[in-house]
Amino acid sequence: MRLLVIPILFVLFALIAACTESGLAEPVALPPQLPTLTPLPEASPLPPSTLLPTATPAAAATTLPTSSPLPAATELPTPAPLTAVVEPPPATQLPTAVPAPTAVPAPTAPVLPKVEAAPDSIQPSVTIGDTTWPVDLAVTPAQRSQGLSGREDLPQGTGMLFIFEQDQRLTFWMPDMNFPLDMVWIDSGCQVVDATLNAPIPEPGQGLADLPRFSPGSPARFVLEINAGEFEKAGLEAGETAVFGGALRGQYGC
Repeated sequence: MRLLVIPILFVLFALIAACTESGLAEPVALPPQLPTLTPLPEASPLPPSTLLPTATPAAAATTLPTSSPLPAATELPTPAPLTAVVEPPPATQLPTAVPAPTAVPAPTAPVLPKVEAAPDSIQPSVTIGDTTWPVDLAVTPAQRSQGLSGREDLPQGTGMLFIFEQDQRLTFWMPDMNFPLDMVWIDSGCQVVDATLNAPIPEPGQGLADLPRFSPGSPARFVLEINAGEFEKAGLEAGETAVFGGALRGQYGC
């Protein structure tokens, strides 16, 4: 309301001033008097602003306690493998078997005599003149080194054939022998080149260095050892031809 009164007064003063300057003698009729404005009651001053209470500083953050480390995971034991147990199906009861009629025994077949293989087809042998000796073989160095040493005896009419790679001046001896021998020396041409008769066994207490050595008069590739006396008994002598038979047939050219 106070703002409305001020412009009205300003207008009135402006009109009075205008009339004075114009020199008009005549009074200017004033407009009817405006009613006196009742002054508005003065507004009560606003109460001073109430200061807000100072904010209480926030409390310092409380440090949380350090979390304890979790315990290490405990390794679970490996489960034992399960064994599947298969229950057998219930046995189905079979009907009672009817006994079969008693079979009539077949007539017994006649037993045929057993056919013996001819010894000459498998057993190595050496034939000189009209006499044949089934023989064991000494082919490898170990077999040749052992020979007949350590044997208690040699069955009559049998012998051992030593086979070498070529003709050479051979030397034999009689260590650990229990019976005397005849040594028949045969060359690669299958000819008897010499014979050592009745080679003796070692004497009691005789050392190896004192044992006699035996060699042929000519190089030989094969040596046939037989019981002492059999060579002369067969009426044989040097120059005879030796023939190999059995498993030796067709080998070594003899």
